[in-house]
Amino acid sequence: MVTLAAGFAQRRNSLNFLRLVFALMVIVSHAWPIGGYGDDPRVAGEKLGTWAVAGFFAISGYLIANSRLHGTMSTFLVRRVLRIYPGYLVCLVVVAFVFAPLSVAIGPGSIHWTSAFSYVFDNLPLKVHQDSISGTLTGVPYGPAWNGSLWTLIYEFVCYLAVGVLLSLAVRWHRSVVVAALVATAGLYLVERHLGHDDSMLGLFAFLGAIFFAGSALAVFAERVPLDWRIGVLAIGIALASAELGVIPALGALPIAYACIWLGAALPFYQVGRLNDFSYGVYIYAFPVQQTIMVMLGRHRLPVGVTVVLAVVCTLPFAVASWFVVEKRALALKSRVGASRRPVKPTARHRATARVASVETQ
Repeated sequence: MVTLAAGFAQRRNSLNFLRLVFALMVIVSHAWPIGGYGDDPRVAGEKLGTWAVAGFFAISGYLIANSRLHGTMSTFLVRRVLRIYPGYLVCLVVVAFVFAPLSVAIGPGSIHWTSAFSYVFDNLPLKVHQDSISGTLTGVPYGPAWNGSLWTLIYEFVCYLAVGVLLSLAVRWHRSVVVAALVATAGLYLVERHLGHDDSMLGLFAFLGAIFFAGSALAVFAERVPLDWRIGVLAIGIALASAELGVIPALGALPIAYACIWLGAALPFYQVGRLNDFSYGVYIYAFPVQQTIMVMLGRHRLPVGVTVVLAVVCTLPFAVASWFVVEKRALALKSRVGASRRPVKPTARHRATARVASVETQ
């Protein structure tokens, strides 16, 4: 029996390829509401973008748990900040002082610079408190919000903190506490959904957290979970059924996580994103690019497929620049953040997952 740990032992996985696919799926999903074509397309009752975000969180849960198992808490935290925050901060600045002025240069409106500055400063804590810049995006179908994708980042970082704390406990508790976190978040989502609060901050955290902890659970059980295409196909079926029933966190979190990790091991696209991971840049820049395209088109409307292609082509340069100018340089600082030390005596499980942890770039 080939296990998840053994399947990733040679670092030949396609997880970065999958993350790029998920980022492109978000572009496709957002094309409908941003372009005024209607609601996001759905698969099994869930928005295409929701499936993409679920995939991001499942993969992150797996990789981040592995990362935590191979370093001190302080090193882990600094490295997580270096991965997510510099790109986010620069994106805020680029939106405020590149996209916003460009939008009023090619379309209606007039930029209010105090609002541009407050857009950056009010959103510094990784949570979007101000989503618009006064005087801009006055005539676009979606409305004045500049970046509707950034809302997930605060939830992702909270999940980082949570798994970091949980895996700071003694090794004998790792599996128990991660499973408990999965059960707790899935149960919390059901309660919030029953109360009609599934779109609240707590409900959204429960939804995304359950999927994240499902990925983390697979990481801590990696040497026991078989890597089998039949289980992968079954997992996809259960995930789709859970979406139809509206109970993804309770029924579909583990299947979604397993399907993503299985595909990461099975797909032959391990060279895509192995050295240069553009998925984060695509994710954080696509929305402002799509909004700017709508400003440029004005009252003219193109077929939705054409706007998707335009968005991908125009987003990629920003994603590439974000990787090489910001993200890659920030990641290079990780080597200066002390030597990575295992918190406990290494076990067979730690050794088996060491290599997959070393390729983590999320």
